[in-house]
Amino acid sequence: MRILMILVLAGGLYGAWQWWQDREAASEVIPSPNGFVPVEMPAGVAPGAVLVLAPRNCPSEQARRTEALVQQLDRAGIPVVRGDGFSFDVADPTREQMAGIDRAVEVFKRGAPAVFVHGMAMSNPTAAQTIAEYRAGRSRSAR
Repeated sequence: MRILMILVLAGGLYGAWQWWQDREAASEVIPSPNGFVPVEMPAGVAPGAVLVLAPRNCPSEQARRTEALVQQLDRAGIPVVRGDGFSFDVADPTREQMAGIDRAVEVFKRGAPAVFVHGMAMSNPTAAQTIAEYRAGRSRSAR
């Protein structure tokens, strides 16, 4: 009985340590001034394009916000790719890549539109936030 208690205690401590490690990694993520968080970009997104994920042909409020956002980005001359799902093409992902994938999934779960731009993502951003993040990302990559 005593050995069982020691094993349960050791398992609980290990689980708590794992949880704490994951918690610390997530708390280190600092959003950009525009509110976007760093993520692993989904597969197939052209460099320099903004990926907007939302249900297609849906009369919901989320779909209307998505259409308005896409139109404003088009008017600003920003290349936009629409989609309603995503995947990742990462072989042997590192811990950082897995954390980026987890953040991307969390952004997607928060609701439409989920916007991905230059390795950053945000759920339901305004057009101004998206345009600012796009321009900030272009200036970061030009350095």
